[in-house]
Amino acid sequence: MSIRARHTRWPRTLAVAALPLLACIAASPCADAQQSASPPPAQPVVTRTDPKIREARIEIGCYGTKYANALNPLQDDSLPAGGAYRIGSLSVGLPVLTRTSWCDTDFTKLDARAYFDGREFKLDPTRVYAKPTSGVEAMLRFEGSPPGESVSEMRFVATFLTQRWEVSVDERAAARSTWPREWPSWTQRYLVSEMGIDPSDAAIKALAEQATAGGVRSVSPFLAAKNAAIAVLGRWKSMTGSSSELGPDKSLRGLQFSPNGVYGIGIGRGTPVELATTCVAAVRAIGIPSRVVYGLVVNETRSGKSNANFRMICEFYLPDIGWIPFDPVEMRSQGAASRGAAAAIKGFANVSDLEDVIPLAVKPVPDGFQRADRLAVWGWNLGPNSSIDSNYAISRIKLLDSSRGNGKVKSMPAPLSDEAP
Repeated sequence: MSIRARHTRWPRTLAVAALPLLACIAASPCADAQQSASPPPAQPVVTRTDPKIREARIEIGCYGTKYANALNPLQDDSLPAGGAYRIGSLSVGLPVLTRTSWCDTDFTKLDARAYFDGREFKLDPTRVYAKPTSGVEAMLRFEGSPPGESVSEMRFVATFLTQRWEVSVDERAAARSTWPREWPSWTQRYLVSEMGIDPSDAAIKALAEQATAGGVRSVSPFLAAKNAAIAVLGRWKSMTGSSSELGPDKSLRGLQFSPNGVYGIGIGRGTPVELATTCVAAVRAIGIPSRVVYGLVVNETRSGKSNANFRMICEFYLPDIGWIPFDPVEMRSQGAASRGAAAAIKGFANVSDLEDVIPLAVKPVPDGFQRADRLAVWGWNLGPNSSIDSNYAISRIKLLDSSRGNGKVKSMPAPLSDEAP
């Protein structure tokens, strides 16, 4: 198919913004030995350690294949004339969190490109990157209007830098936290219902409230959240496969997620993403802000190839401490369901291999976009005169995560909130 550059229209309204990696400021030693020293600062409860600079290359792809639907394979070997996609105009949104307890994202050297049937368009990064007006949720937005003809393949690629850390949590200090009179206003969104997370569900609410002997408020919010997560794990009988749905070429296609409640606490099983959303619902049910961070990791296959996969990191918020991470899958592997909240459990607060995770979003579909052929964190909007042949169309996500050396400061406090530093 012939595609002419003059038919491509890229957005003109997005403002340029750059988020440099978190600056590290070292305190200078006192020049006067006789000068009275100020009291040493309190040790942070959540500390970043072992910094790594990495380059992430994330690709959102859409292509046509007769094997698009494994449960209903087509008998006809030929693709539709020209391709599976007819695009009048298209907007693709890929969310990226600019900062979490373990990652800072740097868009100052963002490289963005679009490909239509192999034809490359280098994009202006200042028009692709949409800076968050508040909080940490940024958006990479790819927009254009290829000719109104069928397209067999589309790809949207973003390359940027991250600095990622492992996170160390002083659990004893966190367990001494107290309940606030009220939570910060910006955390209210993490207390209510959303797709796949329903803290008002009667079964989840009862389970979470009864998880702490003596009542939720008889212990610190740290221990109450831990009890709620452990209670969910006690009801989770089995895992029903991976959170990552793979396409016919074994690339990541989307999330294995049934947000309408088909799986979950009622039957005691589901995928890792369903376990994560259930744990977060339980923590919200006892009045503690909590969320799922949807991230990507690179895993090696048995054949030695690298594939992108989803990994969900749950978090709950404590004032003056910040976000505390936990991974229900790791907790489950450590037998957390049969252990009390007083015991340290790997996967709660201190989570293995956080540094491997690129955090993208806190919801499975970005605001302002529709889900693609699967729930997959990213989304799209099709303009007029656009259509997709669902019998042949399939999407995929690829990730290349390359080392760019170590960070200069070996440890630092994690951010205390989502608000601007």
